[in-house]
Amino acid sequence: MSSRALAALLLAAAAAASAQDMPKVKDTEGLFLDMSKVNLGTISSEDDKKKYIYTIQLEKSRLTRQSLKIVYENAFDLYKEGQFEGANELTQKILAIDPGYEDARILNRATLDLKGSPQPSASRHRLVADRFEEGMTMYRQGRLVEASDRWDEVVKLSPLNLKARYWLRRAHMQMADEHFRRGQKAYQQHRLRETLDQWYSALVLNPHYPRLTSAIAKVESEERDQEANEKLQTALNLYGQGLVLEALKVLDQVLEVGPGNTKAQKLQAEIRSEIANQHVAEGRRLYESRQYKQAIEEWKTAVEYGYDENASKQLTQRAKQQMQLEEAAREKAKAAQLAKAEEDKKKEEEEKAAAEQQKKEKDEADAKAKAAADQAAQTGQPAAPAAGAGASDTAKQQSQQRYLEGIVFFQQGNYEKAREKAQEAKDLDPSNPDAAGLLDRINKLYGGGQ
Repeated sequence: MSSRALAALLLAAAAAASAQDMPKVKDTEGLFLDMSKVNLGTISSEDDKKKYIYTIQLEKSRLTRQSLKIVYENAFDLYKEGQFEGANELTQKILAIDPGYEDARILNRATLDLKGSPQPSASRHRLVADRFEEGMTMYRQGRLVEASDRWDEVVKLSPLNLKARYWLRRAHMQMADEHFRRGQKAYQQHRLRETLDQWYSALVLNPHYPRLTSAIAKVESEERDQEANEKLQTALNLYGQGLVLEALKVLDQVLEVGPGNTKAQKLQAEIRSEIANQHVAEGRRLYESRQYKQAIEEWKTAVEYGYDENASKQLTQRAKQQMQLEEAAREKAKAAQLAKAEEDKKKEEEEKAAAEQQKKEKDEADAKAKAAADQAAQTGQPAAPAAGAGASDTAKQQSQQRYLEGIVFFQQGNYEKAREKAQEAKDLDPSNPDAAGLLDRINKLYGGGQ
């Protein structure tokens, strides 16, 4: 297979890879839908799928670059053979796939200038010579960047052109010197980021620039210190405003960059200690308010900020013991309340039973008295007291109790209440002489007799 045929075949493969294997997916979901037709084995999470797809894209890009490199080499062979039209076509296709392929762009521009030349070899040499002279002209005018671009083209089009390589290297060294001087000036003005930008540019142009690597390392260290000091100042300002948590976050950033920064370490320790003490104090306040669970949480948080873990455990243990004591007291009070309620209920039931018994006895006595009265009315004889018609023992006891209560009210001067109690005593036991005497005495002295 000829080189042209191989180039065409590789170019077709690269174009297919660009057009088909690397589709422009509008969103991740659409990409996952395309990949759903592929067996991904144990891949299940979205992150795993993204990594898998990213790996595929990297491999496709690598294969595409390799294919384009082979195509470029074939285009360059055509260029050296004087077949400028074929070389132009291949470079155009390379640029259609990868517009940033600079070597292909240079070769494409050269083939356009040489396309249709009657003497390809002479024209090619003349083009290289013209490019070189353009570079020399620009160099004499101080236009080093443009001169470097021209000589770079010459080197790409004629790799064995030692003269172009020499002047390109010389221009790069001069440009590196200029970047180094600008970096020195920026460094004197303490513009460290600009210094590094300039010196890195110098290092790209001249990788062997004397002592530049150590100078860059020194400035990078100074920049880190400067950044750390700025962040440290920011942390101090936040701390001064009472934004302690925000200040801690900034200090964490400082220590990530410079773990040995003693100022940041000291300030961080002070802030953490202050926060820990605040949580301890809040825990004590909650403890005094009997909010034990919240207090325990505060003490746990204090440990996270450096509070002594053993001290926190002691406080927590004391809170838990107090919770247990109060819980036991609540259970005891609840049990006592239940016992009292049970006792009150029992007493109420006993009083109710006694009242019912008294009523029953009274009803029985009334029934007997009525029966005796009815019999007397029929015979015309006075009714004899019915057997057992007298007051029951319970009624007598209650009658005597009412009498005594009446005496107390009488002695207090509450005669209405005394009369009421005496009357109740007489109703309970009509044969109670004390009750009858007290009632008679009150009626005689203060009126209101029945």
